[in-house]
Amino acid sequence: MNISTIFSSVTVSLALSMPVMAVDLPVKTKGSSYVSPETVAGAETVDAAKAHQLWQDRAWFVDPRKPGQYEAGRIPGALNIEYDPDPKQSSGLPDQQLTAASLEAEVPKNEAVVFYCNAESCDRSSWAAALAAEWGWEKVYYFRMGYPAWTKAGHPVE
Repeated sequence: MNISTIFSSVTVSLALSMPVMAVDLPVKTKGSSYVSPETVAGAETVDAAKAHQLWQDRAWFVDPRKPGQYEAGRIPGALNIEYDPDPKQSSGLPDQQLTAASLEAEVPKNEAVVFYCNAESCDRSSWAAALAAEWGWEKVYYFRMGYPAWTKAGHPVE
């Protein structure tokens, strides 16, 4: 039995300008077929139709993918605030990383915010949505199928 079988979740503690918080999500192991969680505590999971409605209603969209992925195509108006569970793998500058402070600088805590990335094989939006809920955002949406579902539905892109 290998260690990745024994441990099905990992607790990540992030030290920010506030107390340390823990978020439990599935482990992504090297060589595994990672599948993002279908739900995230504190967030409502939405499909492409609901995400589009939120976009039309002027909800905030946050794309936590790497800048190159964001530049290759994104939901119009989405903010690129990168999140990587392994900070050593992050490609952005420190002020472009998802923290409570960087999110609060862009998105008021009482307004709707939608997190998306590259569908079920991408863990960034699930982590980001979970953290936003932990940090006190009141209307958090997790668009699990993300950018691929958005484009497949024929919604506008940048």
